[in-house]
Amino acid sequence: MIKLIATDMDGTLLDDSKRLPENFDDVVNKLFEKKIKFVISSGRSFCALKAQFEKYLENMSFICDNGAYVVDCGELIYVSLLPKDIVTRCIDLCEQNGYTLLLCGKNGTWHNSKSAASQKEISQYYNNQVFVNDLNTVDDDIFKAAVFEEGGIETDGYKKLLSAFSEECSVQLSGRYWVDLMPQGATKGTALKRLENRIGIGYEETMAFGDYLNDIDMLNNSYYSFAMSNAHDSIKQVANFLTGSNNENSVMKEISKYCL
Repeated sequence: MIKLIATDMDGTLLDDSKRLPENFDDVVNKLFEKKIKFVISSGRSFCALKAQFEKYLENMSFICDNGAYVVDCGELIYVSLLPKDIVTRCIDLCEQNGYTLLLCGKNGTWHNSKSAASQKEISQYYNNQVFVNDLNTVDDDIFKAAVFEEGGIETDGYKKLLSAFSEECSVQLSGRYWVDLMPQGATKGTALKRLENRIGIGYEETMAFGDYLNDIDMLNNSYYSFAMSNAHDSIKQVANFLTGSNNENSVMKEISKYCL
């Protein structure tokens, strides 16, 4: 019996216009009635997720910043910070290569980009962004460094960030244009395991949905692991099941099929 469901947001639960499924409220409320835990698992920060799911804060769980910040039914249960020296080195690398860098922290999402393309991307995912001229002046606890490369990051920026930080951080490809750096050990999968342990359930009782590489660990912690049809090929290789695209309300369809 499925007792916990975790889903990624962008490219998975949301359609390409960033809209929730029309039947989202109906399905989620039925899950609450059946005592099935529902988890939003995202690279987005809690500030953004809190605004979108305000009426569910006491009932849902949130894996934020790809696992660096975890909230369970209104209670913060885990937070992990990037060491300051890694933040400084990441700023230097991004400035040298022309990448846009966001520092996701307790008091805001900090950036110094004036590019129209990067600002458009940032506005889709972060509602607490703060512009600063010099990222080295930011005085905040940083959960995640998000790196944006306008032409696509997998062939260039991702490799450079892996080479520079993979021994010290969790470096995850989270989208076509984005790579996220989190503290070592902070992933969606380790965060999901914390929630599983917290309520006393296991791999066979967990369902998860994802589309990109930052979802791999989460899918590996779920027997009912679903890759979207629009997912990166690496996700399709690790998931136990394949479903339709994010534009076909596929997450809600699978939940209704298996749980309702």
